[in-house]
Amino acid sequence: MNDIDYTNAIDDFDFLTPQESDRPYTISEINSGIAQIFESRNTLVWVEGELSGWKSYPSGHCYFKLKDANSQIPGVIWKTAAQKLDFKPQDNMAVFAIASISVYEKGGYYQLSVHRLMPAGEGALHLAFEKLKEKLLKEGLFDDNHKKPLPHSVGTLGVVTSKQGAALWDIVRVVARRAPQTDIVIIDTPVQGGKAAGQIAKSIHLMNNYDGQIDLMIVGRGGGAIEDLWAFNEEVVARAIFESRIPIISAVGHEIDFTIADFVADMRAPTPSAAAEMAVADTKENDRHFKHCSAQFANAFNRYIANINGKINRIKSSRAMHRPIHIIQNAEQGLDDFQNRFSLAMKSSVHIKHELLKSAADRLNALSPLAVLGRGYGIVQNEKGATIRSVKSMELGDIVKIKLADGAADALVMSFE
Repeated sequence: MNDIDYTNAIDDFDFLTPQESDRPYTISEINSGIAQIFESRNTLVWVEGELSGWKSYPSGHCYFKLKDANSQIPGVIWKTAAQKLDFKPQDNMAVFAIASISVYEKGGYYQLSVHRLMPAGEGALHLAFEKLKEKLLKEGLFDDNHKKPLPHSVGTLGVVTSKQGAALWDIVRVVARRAPQTDIVIIDTPVQGGKAAGQIAKSIHLMNNYDGQIDLMIVGRGGGAIEDLWAFNEEVVARAIFESRIPIISAVGHEIDFTIADFVADMRAPTPSAAAEMAVADTKENDRHFKHCSAQFANAFNRYIANINGKINRIKSSRAMHRPIHIIQNAEQGLDDFQNRFSLAMKSSVHIKHELLKSAADRLNALSPLAVLGRGYGIVQNEKGATIRSVKSMELGDIVKIKLADGAADALVMSFE
């Protein structure tokens, strides 16, 4: 292959000859342009690698490199994301990172801006956890309206866990202390390993088909790494919990541990011991409360009896009880007095009404035509009996009737004046 003289070749290109309107780019402009290209995409990437040169600064930001066998890339995790780390990053640690690609313009290099960082062993599990959680959430398995209330009284408690685990004995110890009368039905179940999820789901179904009456069920185990708790993040366990007719308390790991089972269960307990405390009431506390209520009832009853006795004694010592006939005599005298006052009132009312009636009759009589006739006046009527009020309604020769107080007479109209 012949060597090429690139210097002479470049000299042959006229477009590289500076023109009046052209100017060279600055380094800052090039870096800024590259940064705009990366950042305008706003794309998240899922990256696996080993940490190298991890360093935390007083600002709270952390700087490092992610590398594999053949290459490396700078990375930064800002303060807000660094504060959420639940492990201590170290050099040569295999990790997963969710990051976006950015450009550090001053240094002239691109880097990973990490939003979430996790150990590689947990990263894949975390991704599977989030995918299943999102799936079951959309199906409604976490909805509150599907959650069953815990019973107020538990006669038989079902426990699905391993007999070899400390969780079982924590539950038994708490139940024995708080409610020794409660029966416990245990199904010994593997809670760790590849087949554990299927066994847990099977035990939940068996508990639902138990011949006796199971009032409440605790499903769980003690603490451990995320891999140890993973059986409770399996879909088969989640669906078994959801389909259970018996209310279930999920008690997996410690307070900081969360599993898919916790979201589906009717109640989540931070520890197995706490689950037992939620499951059964403290009978000693109930006994103390019963004794307190009994004492209050006894005191209230005694006060009531004392009050009744006081009323009886006051009645027994009253004047009425010593001379009961006096009460009857007073009542009879009061009745006589009332009848007398009622009779006087009635007479007075009748007299007043009589006087009013007489006055009205006198006024009415004064207006009567008969009273007018009695004073010497007469009423003149024509042959038809109509009263004649004017001479204009009469003619000579008409026969009229004149009514007086004591009778009537016919008259002939002879003339007009």
